[in-house]
Amino acid sequence: MAKVNLVATGDVLLHSRIYDISKDKSGKYDFTDKMAPAKDLLQAGDISVVNLESLVAGEELGLTSFPKFNNPIELAENLKSFGTDIVTNSNNHTMDLGEEGALKSIENLEKIGMQYVGSHKSKADQKEIRTIEKNNITCAFLSYTAVTLGNNAPKNKGYLLNTIVKGQTKFVRQDIERVKKEKNPDVVIVSVHFGREYPLYPVAAQKEIAASISDAGADIIIGHHPHVLQPAEWILNSRGKKTFVIYSLGNFYSGQKGLYRQIGGALSLDIKKTGASIEIVNPSLNLTYVDANRKKGYQMHHLLKYIEKNPYFETEHGKFDSLEVYSEIAQRFRDWMPEIEIK
Repeated sequence: MAKVNLVATGDVLLHSRIYDISKDKSGKYDFTDKMAPAKDLLQAGDISVVNLESLVAGEELGLTSFPKFNNPIELAENLKSFGTDIVTNSNNHTMDLGEEGALKSIENLEKIGMQYVGSHKSKADQKEIRTIEKNNITCAFLSYTAVTLGNNAPKNKGYLLNTIVKGQTKFVRQDIERVKKEKNPDVVIVSVHFGREYPLYPVAAQKEIAASISDAGADIIIGHHPHVLQPAEWILNSRGKKTFVIYSLGNFYSGQKGLYRQIGGALSLDIKKTGASIEIVNPSLNLTYVDANRKKGYQMHHLLKYIEKNPYFETEHGKFDSLEVYSEIAQRFRDWMPEIEIK
């Protein structure tokens, strides 16, 4: 039997309130201290995937914050140093700076040797299948957004942004079929930017899209966009196969404020292979918290492991008992998937 541990995180999307205080004396941006726990969480997996929701076109095109995001190049470099194997880059901010921004962001990812999927520099690049092989198990990665908020790629340059239009997953199905025919991976992992911002449970459109992608042959579906954690569940599809889906991994590292917007996590799954048989087991979620309330001091906008926090969270909306919040999140997830471990 072979086994691979997959780790996935939610949105990395830096507001100016974070990068403005993250420049060192040399003029470079450095987030290694602020994101320190990310290293342990990402390196714990054999394969790690991060949702990079911001462009990393860098200062050359001008750093920008809400509502259009462009982050420093160093953010991607830090994620690479933490052990990130691949980033997903299809979302409603991919086209914030138009074609120039999307291409520059990809160029910077390529410079540091970071794999990406979801936004591509050409049709040929879009057709190139992203696979990672570890411990004799091959994982294929695909990524799409069902949310553009009007930030669409030019009609003749759809490769810049893999898009699900009006919930129609025909192109996802075609891609999965092609991936399986050309590469025959053991596992197909599909990341989807979908749903509405901030609900603690998935909306109907998310469930419909996930069910369709499961039926198309996805083994694992990782959701993004709501900026808060949403539960995971197993989908039994018409093929008689089970798909693991987590509807939203929330914010991993972001400048957003609000209790549940500051809580994220790193998903962990074991993928076991016995002969030609694949089993996905041991789902767990390591909770994290971004301390956005401190006005001064070392921990301002620092990513923290949840268990390292004080007995309460203090946000701009008040104080919250950390144990009560943990219990609510754990119960919310276990109601949908009793075996999931919340750490």
